[in-house]
Amino acid sequence: MSPPNDHHAFDALPVVGIGGSAGSLQSLRSFLANLTADTGAAYVIVTHHPRGERSLLPEILGPLTALPVQMVEEGETLAPDRVYVALPDDGWILCRGQLVRSGESAPCPENGPPHPIDVFFRSLAKEVGHRALAIVLSGTGSDGTLGIQSVKSQAGMVMAEDPDAAEFGDMPANAIATNQVDYVLSPADMPATLSAYLRSQNHRQAAMETQQPGLSPSLLRKILNQVRLRNGHDFSAYKASTLNRRLERRMDLRQILDPQAYLEYLQTHPEEVDLLVGEFLISVTNFFRDPQSWSALGELLPTMLQKAASSGEEFRAWVAGCATGEEAYTLAILIQECIADWKQPPAVRIFATDVDQAAIERARVGRYPASIRQDLSESLLQRYFSAESDTVRIGRVVRDMVVFAEHNVLQDPPFTNLDLITCRNLLIYLERDRQDRLLALFRYTLRHQGLLFLGPSESLDHQSEAFAVVNKESRIYRVAEGSLKPRLLEMPGPSRRHRSYPLQESAVTPAMAGGDSLSRSVESLLALQFAPPAVVVNDRGEVVYVHGRTGRFLEPASGPVRNQLLEMARPGLRVTLSQALERVASGDADHVSEEVLVQTNDDAELIRLEVQLIRSPKALAGYRLVALHLVPVSAEVTTSNTSFKPITSSEGTDNDGVEASLKRKLEALSQEKQDAVQEVQAANQALQTLNEELQSMNEELQSSNEELEAAKEEVESLNQELRSVNAELNIRVDDLTEVNDDLKNILDSTHLATLFLDEELNIKRFTPPVQRLIAIRPSDIGRPLSELSTKLNYDALLEDADAVLDSLSPKEIKVQTNSGRWYLLRIQPYRSTRNVIRGVVCTFQDIQVAQGVARSEAFLRAVVDTVHEPLLVLDADFQVVSANDGFYRTFPLTPNDVEGERLFGIGDGQWDNPDLKLLMAEVLPQQQDFHDFELSMDLGDPEPAKLRMNGRYLDVQGGPAMLLLTMEVQRQTTMPLERTARSPDHG
Repeated sequence: MSPPNDHHAFDALPVVGIGGSAGSLQSLRSFLANLTADTGAAYVIVTHHPRGERSLLPEILGPLTALPVQMVEEGETLAPDRVYVALPDDGWILCRGQLVRSGESAPCPENGPPHPIDVFFRSLAKEVGHRALAIVLSGTGSDGTLGIQSVKSQAGMVMAEDPDAAEFGDMPANAIATNQVDYVLSPADMPATLSAYLRSQNHRQAAMETQQPGLSPSLLRKILNQVRLRNGHDFSAYKASTLNRRLERRMDLRQILDPQAYLEYLQTHPEEVDLLVGEFLISVTNFFRDPQSWSALGELLPTMLQKAASSGEEFRAWVAGCATGEEAYTLAILIQECIADWKQPPAVRIFATDVDQAAIERARVGRYPASIRQDLSESLLQRYFSAESDTVRIGRVVRDMVVFAEHNVLQDPPFTNLDLITCRNLLIYLERDRQDRLLALFRYTLRHQGLLFLGPSESLDHQSEAFAVVNKESRIYRVAEGSLKPRLLEMPGPSRRHRSYPLQESAVTPAMAGGDSLSRSVESLLALQFAPPAVVVNDRGEVVYVHGRTGRFLEPASGPVRNQLLEMARPGLRVTLSQALERVASGDADHVSEEVLVQTNDDAELIRLEVQLIRSPKALAGYRLVALHLVPVSAEVTTSNTSFKPITSSEGTDNDGVEASLKRKLEALSQEKQDAVQEVQAANQALQTLNEELQSMNEELQSSNEELEAAKEEVESLNQELRSVNAELNIRVDDLTEVNDDLKNILDSTHLATLFLDEELNIKRFTPPVQRLIAIRPSDIGRPLSELSTKLNYDALLEDADAVLDSLSPKEIKVQTNSGRWYLLRIQPYRSTRNVIRGVVCTFQDIQVAQGVARSEAFLRAVVDTVHEPLLVLDADFQVVSANDGFYRTFPLTPNDVEGERLFGIGDGQWDNPDLKLLMAEVLPQQQDFHDFELSMDLGDPEPAKLRMNGRYLDVQGGPAMLLLTMEVQRQTTMPLERTARSPDHG
């Protein structure tokens, strides 16, 4: 035993595990013969070997390589450039750099522990990580298939022998089928590729130790952009360390040391992008991974399932990142174990999703290597799996629970109203912000008291408010009491189109679109009103037409161009104009006329304002006409003078005029101020009311918006669910179509007349030969059989079919057609795969030839029995096939003594004559006859009788060769013959 090395030194030691069956000797010889002695790796060979027998592999392989080859000893510490041979008796594993016997694999009496290569590969991946290398050589079965998946999950490297060149191709073929094999080579070519891969790894390790720069963040973004452009997958949420490690492994496999060179390689080799995506997608799992955690979950499921059953709801679960389906089927098996004996179990729907389409396709098929037996108990295997060659397939009762769908949990809408989410070992690959986002998403999708089941390396310490711990060791969490669903952020996945709101309707009214007709109508109206400066406005106060020079009274407001009349009114006009428009709009008056002092430039002018509701012509009905009449100065003076007494002096007259003018201005300003105050107060009150209404409307809109957001999320989730179910149904429809085609071809190839009837004895399906017996056409599908005429001399078909439906006991009847042809009719129940009776199946087998043979045989038998002389028919071994009545009348023997026995042994051996044997031996091979052979025989007379015997070769068409033996008895004395009736058994 070599001394133990430092464990830190072992961490850097590459370990190559080589697995093969007993038939892989030639592959091992070829591999070691081409292996150099300076790779720096340790090699461990694990092969299938009969238990208890000594292995000669070290003696056979030692002379082929410069590396020392030795048998493994307990506690052996691996050393570089050395080959170890491990027999599978007790299941060798790697533990802390040493090879030890596994305590997990119980020894098998005949062939060692089950799948010892898987056991070693798994321990190799766990112990060495990315320095693990697995090679699968020639062998039968699927050993190694699960083990290489563990190696790949730790970023190790996998090789497999070319199955076409291997002596036994099952093991490498099963490994390749997992899509986890990096190289498929002949054993002679493997060492060179292995050495180049190890050199690339060592170079990268040395660069890390000297702190040379690796992949820069900008270069990593460019590589991820190449992936996104080709495959649509965005891996920017993954941890940079994980991506770097996977990228470096691909670079080692391609033997490219410079990251920039690898980016250029990606740009020129699109297939490498697909392989890189497969490297990033870690589709590795197994049944009942971490059994203790699944056991803890199994204890919680009955309560949740019972709650769903009592409420009549569907139990819904989501397995995010399901890979090849083992975890989803594990959950389905646990649930089926809970509800198997329930009288009214709840409906169960498990959504299993992953972004890896190839993994989803494998999961849908549900076929796995037989080596999964080490992860499942024998009872579970028998109940939920069926054996298919060297694989096992999941049963239908479990398969029907699961819906598989391609789905990106970080981008696509989630499933909702879930009772359970399992997301194991996905969070550890994501950045912290994406973990938080994903956990918030899970909280949103879970129902009250819903469970979240995580992997052993994941926790919810930073999400303690949303979830409560149920079982910390098993990483099972429940939605916390009182926690509210977070608002679901919009998923960033497939591009979403923003809503395009319809454009607001233009303020242009139908009247404005009238063009020329509007102009003519307005001009006609203004002409009737002596055409003062005027405008036409609509019910919203918007100017739709302007006539005359209105600049003295109206001016555009500052800011964006608007056509509101009140905003254009000059000072002094706005209040009165607003009141007049309001009076006309409220219906108080159709016409309002007011005098108002308007501030124009640096002066004030008195004008008469008229607002009129237009009723005709029809094109302008409902509009308002606003006319602005300038009051003449003489009128102004006359009006003002009427309020004052005359003044005698001219100076007094002038002063009185000025005073009166100022007084009018002051009164006008006072009135305008009062009106403005009232208008402001009314406006404030209206604004306050409007503000309250707007606040109320805002709250309602916020509530409606939240409801719409929730409805939108529900619809997106439901849409995603429907897409998943639709994809699943499409797969099943394709499978059913293929099965239906197979069944149709099978039925057509048998040329057997077959008729399928439902429970009501209506036509379901038939094969073309049925048309020779029943007048039926394809359009008769669904018609009752009683409505169709037959060509059979048989009227009880319906009664017999109905009797079979009642008793479920098959019937066989010989029936004859009108033309005299015979058929054997078999009627048996039609059973579905769920053992439900769905009708009957009637098959008509043509037995006309058989009937003819039976009649011919009976006819010939009757002829033979009428012959008085004894006759025997013998087969090629001289056994008696049949004897006629003449034989039994002559010899004191019974059919039990004769038929089926050799001629030379019946009776007292009286036919055991060497000459007779010689003659008879020449008859069959040479197809000859013999005549008049005499044989003395004691028949109970005083003197022996003489038998004159003749033999003839019988050529029975389609049957074996036979011999016909006739006998003529000559007695010495005349004895009365006793006639005996032949027993019915003689036939």
